[in-house]
Amino acid sequence: MVGRIVWGGGGYVLDVHNTRRISDISFSIDKDLNIKSGNRSFSIFLRKTEVSSINLSEFLSENDAENFKHFLSSFNPQVPNEPANFVAKLKSRNYLIICIFTVIKAGDNLFEVTVEELSYSRHLLDRALLESREYSTLLQNFDAYYFIYECEKFTVKNTKDLNTLFVGNCDEFKEYFENFFHLNKSFTQESKQLIAMLANIRNLETGKYYNFLRADKKLLTVHTLRASTRTKTIVVGSVNFGQKIAPAENAYVESHDGLTGIYNKKAITEIAVKKINGQKVPCSMIIIDVDHFKECNDTFGHNFGDKVLASVASCIKEAIGTKGIAGRIGGDEFLVLLDLTEEDDIRNITRNIRTGIQWNITSIEPGSTVTCSMGVARFPLNVKDYDSLFNLADKCLYIAKNKGRNCYIIYKPELHDCIFIQNRQNENKIASGQLYNEAADDVVEILKAIREKKSEDDLQPILQKLVDYLGISTIMVYDSAHRLYCSAGRAEKNFREEALKQENYFSFFNGFDYLHLDNTNVLDSISQENYVFYRKNCISSTLYVLCNKKTLICFDVFKPARTFPKEKIIFMLVVARLLASTFNIG
Repeated sequence: MVGRIVWGGGGYVLDVHNTRRISDISFSIDKDLNIKSGNRSFSIFLRKTEVSSINLSEFLSENDAENFKHFLSSFNPQVPNEPANFVAKLKSRNYLIICIFTVIKAGDNLFEVTVEELSYSRHLLDRALLESREYSTLLQNFDAYYFIYECEKFTVKNTKDLNTLFVGNCDEFKEYFENFFHLNKSFTQESKQLIAMLANIRNLETGKYYNFLRADKKLLTVHTLRASTRTKTIVVGSVNFGQKIAPAENAYVESHDGLTGIYNKKAITEIAVKKINGQKVPCSMIIIDVDHFKECNDTFGHNFGDKVLASVASCIKEAIGTKGIAGRIGGDEFLVLLDLTEEDDIRNITRNIRTGIQWNITSIEPGSTVTCSMGVARFPLNVKDYDSLFNLADKCLYIAKNKGRNCYIIYKPELHDCIFIQNRQNENKIASGQLYNEAADDVVEILKAIREKKSEDDLQPILQKLVDYLGISTIMVYDSAHRLYCSAGRAEKNFREEALKQENYFSFFNGFDYLHLDNTNVLDSISQENYVFYRKNCISSTLYVLCNKKTLICFDVFKPARTFPKEKIIFMLVVARLLASTFNIG
């Protein structure tokens, strides 16, 4: 497997393909980079049958080509047989590979060159950057710095003499970076951009560009690149000083969110309005909301929250690629405008966003689970202007949240218009107080029935009332021996009996002896055994209550997944304990 640097929208990213490792390429060139001859491997790599009429600069970036010419022109004529090394990116079609060019002078204006992948072995990097006198001399002509992230440590060096300026952890590096490079701390977006960069680096993301505004109004540009060796993966970042910020660069800063690097609300809205209202271009809008983001911030801290948002943006960009644009429109809300309107295409992208967030972000903090909900509407299929499109996608997002979150809803009038009507009716009931009166009557009736009826025969009808009131699929009550005591709803069998025998079945219960899962899909990355159990039995949401360490009461929703309001969760906990004590289930 070979790591390739592939253009990915905002920059080059690492892609892995089954391609041949660059290890046996050789050719001869003059100091103007005209290729004189090359071996068969070189011809295969360039996809050329004849290489003698080609200039190497066609397969290097403009900067690499100029630097390579300078490197060859400064070759020491006194030691013609002593090899020297040059690092550059060699490109073939749509990908780049970072390589070491080992050069030997073979005569007047003629050089023999062999090529090896930089990622092939760490010693190649050391040899190129630290042992090459010629390359060190070349680097001295540039006023720049670079850093290396390896094994949770950052190392900062300069290019003049390769001296180590700093070694420390992530937090120490953040403080050093801000102070050493004189970032403009009056702009909070600079700090957010730095947090996003550090989060991406620690996730070993690559091919990214970051722009920071210094206190002297000059632009600081950082380009990160991932390199793999046989034993580890590192991230190398180049740091370069720019001139005073140019109008185009200033426009970039003004139109992009400092934390995530994607469009801000103003910019994405202007683009969307122009595209939909002005140009009438068919497209799809996705509104994305991070589930339980406030709880995430409260539990793990705001720094973790910032990392989550940066990673969410990264997952969105990766999923949409060149098929759309994305922007951050609120604290934890994102908007995506796709150039696609086919349902299958939209589903593929929304699935990739959902799985990317669920799998990639969980690794940031052990014990954390981050999911998202999405609403989708299409123009002009569903509506005829931007405002209507946004409102419709937002309503679909609301449905997705009510279904249990961690899902997406693509608007279909035959499925969702009746839900919109019901939501409006409920809103009217809430405003008038009718909904609370109805709920109070139901709650009073259920609690009265529990208190007045004590026999075992009375339990099943009470459970059925609970099923109807809560809008769930089933309630199952188990005694201390984990035998089914009573049930109500659509349960046709005692499907939980075998699961209760698992040693770790109760390991997910909290300290108050209950477990609440508004979407059992979250267990996919936590416990495969339990995830398979829920999936097999089509349980999308559930609330378990263990009373007095013996009576287990299970409130299950088969499909679709849904989130219980906090007041109903409290009611279910109270009812469960009341049932256990009243009927003395042991």
